[in-house]
Amino acid sequence: MICPNCGVENRETARFCQRCGQLMVMGEPSSAENGRASGQSVAADDTLPVTRPLAEARGGFAPLPVGALLLQDRFAVTEVRAVSLSNLYQVEDALAVRPCPTCRTLITDPDEQFCSSCGAELVNVMPLHLRYLLHESADEQAFATEARLLEMQLSHPGLLLPLQVFSDTPYGPSRRYLLEHEAAPQPASKLSLPQEINQVLEWGVSLAWALDELHRHGVVLREISLDHIGVGEGMARWVLCPGLAHMITAASAAEMTSHIAQNVRGLAMALFHLATGSPDFSAGATLPDRVQELFAQVLAAPQRLDHAASFATALETVLQELLHPTGVSVVFGSRTHVGQVRNLNEDGLLTLFVNPVLRSVTNPLGLFVVADGMGGHEAGDVASQLTIRTIARLALDEVMAPAAAGADIPPPKDWLAAAAGAANRLVYERRRAAGTDMGTTLVMALLVGDVATILNVGDSRAYLLKANGIARITTDHSLVERLVATGQITPEEAVTHPQKNVIYRVIGDKSHVEVDLFEQRLAPREALLLCSDGLSGMIDDQQIEHIWRISTSPQDACDQLVEAANEAGGEDNITVVIVQVV
Repeated sequence: MICPNCGVENRETARFCQRCGQLMVMGEPSSAENGRASGQSVAADDTLPVTRPLAEARGGFAPLPVGALLLQDRFAVTEVRAVSLSNLYQVEDALAVRPCPTCRTLITDPDEQFCSSCGAELVNVMPLHLRYLLHESADEQAFATEARLLEMQLSHPGLLLPLQVFSDTPYGPSRRYLLEHEAAPQPASKLSLPQEINQVLEWGVSLAWALDELHRHGVVLREISLDHIGVGEGMARWVLCPGLAHMITAASAAEMTSHIAQNVRGLAMALFHLATGSPDFSAGATLPDRVQELFAQVLAAPQRLDHAASFATALETVLQELLHPTGVSVVFGSRTHVGQVRNLNEDGLLTLFVNPVLRSVTNPLGLFVVADGMGGHEAGDVASQLTIRTIARLALDEVMAPAAAGADIPPPKDWLAAAAGAANRLVYERRRAAGTDMGTTLVMALLVGDVATILNVGDSRAYLLKANGIARITTDHSLVERLVATGQITPEEAVTHPQKNVIYRVIGDKSHVEVDLFEQRLAPREALLLCSDGLSGMIDDQQIEHIWRISTSPQDACDQLVEAANEAGGEDNITVVIVQVV
């Protein structure tokens, strides 16, 4: 059934349009069909919905006029999109924002000169007034579930929640409003099928963990279809349109378990549909054996997999087996040196590595850390040591020991951020107690198989070394890097800039630290290099890449790189780690 208002295709039994909320009248012919029946002429493109004047909908209420102001004049109606039992508008935000040209963070403070997330200059960025969709209902209980979801402050990358729910009495004491993003991601129902299996499994992992987040807060989805899954920018999210979520407040444990199991089966069926193009489960589908076994376990087995977290974990396991069917071999080397000028080495270095073999498949796991202390004796060296020791203790307890025992490890990005945060708090407290300016940069990588998750704070760096050259992964949190990014100086000028050592983000400077996170898959013969600025500040990227290429091993490369930095002057402590997939 085609919506007469917005033209979106709906299921045949739909009473209201899934997109705009327009009342759908079963069996009512379109204006074009009436024209054919009466012999009247019809426009050439009579497949398009016929334009109708905005009027009070049957059973609904009159819409607000264009220009109407809501929420203390915060939003202004710019367009009436649909008139029905729940009116739909486009509204414009009176509060101007400036999108950061580098990281796209929205800046609301008009006096902010630099982005607080990445340091990019904002002086010439023009302010924008964003537009949203606004649902309106005369039902006092409308959007109650969505309001509760917002009160819970749920946060998960696999959930696209409404932005706000509010009342506005000037237009009627019982009118309720729901604000949502105007540019929703493309529904999965619009994708060409079948989709590539690894991509479907990646989407499934995110969606399953998002379901688990909802279930743990007593929220289930009333129904699951491809229309409720939004896909864009390599991500899949649940689009929680009005009425989709349901709060289970007074249900028994058995009822809640039943709802959860239905949601898990609904997600599994949606993923099967995406992977095969078939809306019905078939035991003979052309899928990898492990994938088919997993779908059968959820959709057909007597003892079904009926918890979202268990399903998410199973999807992750199957995906990893598909990505790394024969295991991965890794070699690494490391070296730290005081340099030619300083008397104290304030750099810290950590390498932890385990290589369990499960089902004849190697599963290498390594943590590699470089910390460049600042503040001089009993300050910079203390900060880097505190950071290294804190991260080492957490890694041994929470990552290395479970991995060696064949158990699951925490999500790499979450664990790295938490470990950096723990180190930051200790250094910050010691800094305040000692009355010093101690701090440290930090770059670390958690390698799981051939995938490295990288975190950095400050100007210690991570590089990717590959067959056709060298590429920097991290971005320095330094003044000169900001000047280069904004075009005020060239990269060549940055090397000799008098303020090249000014860093605006370090471990221990504040009670809370912002970190940058990256993910990098290493192909065979590619390598990850971590280093302090004692290396990158003395020899250029091309020289680093050349030395690595002519070396006999990662350890030989580290030794030669330290020697080259010393020959170039060795003005700072030098630390380097190279991790290579073979």
